Amino acid sequence: MRNKDLIIFSFIFILCVIATSEIVTFKLTGNHIIGNNATPLFQSKKVSCTHDPITTRTTTKDNQLKVIPEYEKACGSSFLSDMMLFTNMPISTPDATAAADKMTTRLKEFSQQKISPVVVVEPDSEWGLVDFHEFATGYYDAWVGSYFERLKQNGVTDSMMGLWIPFPEPQQPYWNNNSDPDDFSASVNRYFKKLRQYFPKGKTGILLDSQAGATDKAPQLLAYTRLVDNSLVDVAGLQGFPWYPSDATSDRSPIVSASEFAPASLLDQVAKSLGTKEVLFNIGTFRHKKAEGGGDIAVTTTDRQASLDSIVHEVSILRGAGYDVTVNIFAENKFNNKEGVDWSYWQPGKYNDSEQTLLFTHFVSSVKDSGSKVSIYDSRN
Repeated sequence: MRNKDLIIFSFIFILCVIATSEIVTFKLTGNHIIGNNATPLFQSKKVSCTHDPITTRTTTKDNQLKVIPEYEKACGSSFLSDMMLFTNMPISTPDATAAADKMTTRLKEFSQQKISPVVVVEPDSEWGLVDFHEFATGYYDAWVGSYFERLKQNGVTDSMMGLWIPFPEPQQPYWNNNSDPDDFSASVNRYFKKLRQYFPKGKTGILLDSQAGATDKAPQLLAYTRLVDNSLVDVAGLQGFPWYPSDATSDRSPIVSASEFAPASLLDQVAKSLGTKEVLFNIGTFRHKKAEGGGDIAVTTTDRQASLDSIVHEVSILRGAGYDVTVNIFAENKFNNKEGVDWSYWQPGKYNDSEQTLLFTHFVSSVKDSGSKVSIYDSRN
């Protein structure tokens, strides 16, 4: 082969390698190799998350609402519109009344702070996990009805209710779900009908899980929406988090891009099956995680930034498809409890110009710039 031909073929080969790398990198992270002028965050300056000034807020006793001033100071602006909170199922009329009274206090506090609650109702109770099939038969109907009736009697309005999501991530094995998607559909239909009986304009949603890392098989999400009454659902949600093997000897690769752990294509499928243009991402990226047998999985700032950038990419895809998007950021430090994961960006009160704070402010700024809403889950004692 002549030298000229060798040079030409070598040049073509190099171009193919670069093009392949560009395609793979963009697919995994939403970033480009070619023409990517992004500056590493640790070399950049703190940004204001929005152009809105910090809101003057009244004193609150709610452990979650207490965190808002801290986040606004870190962001140098007001950016929160929603906040996720958790509750469970009533198992008697007295229990329903007591639980509703507690929730009334919280919903009125949220309303006073001008924050819309995203209420996740876990299938758990004082006597243990709720059996999905048992709930689907109507066993809990009277107690759920008593719960919403009490909220109404306490002066809670439709607008105070925010968004309610019962039976979150129903595919997960830690629930008493019987591995039957039809039980989930029947259960959420019953729950929503009771809610709408007392709050006809109350917003409702479902939250499925991408199950990233749990299985190599594609999640069968549409099996869980097949029998859901679309007229009762306003918001389609998808939960997904980066996944790292807990065992250092594992030959499985980490799942760090939202194109895998929270893909827009999956949420688009769920939303279309439910006939809605309102969607919710429940996401989070961790700093540290306890490993099996001891030890700690630590994620670098650069790798965490790549995961956050990939989430913004998936959000942009949905916005381009005409969806109204809310991104809930799970940001609580749960390293020292059973979960063993630190989802936070700074220690309580220490919101400063650290690399982790910059990660958070740049991420929120990017989500807000896309035209999406931001929600937070965190708390302070």
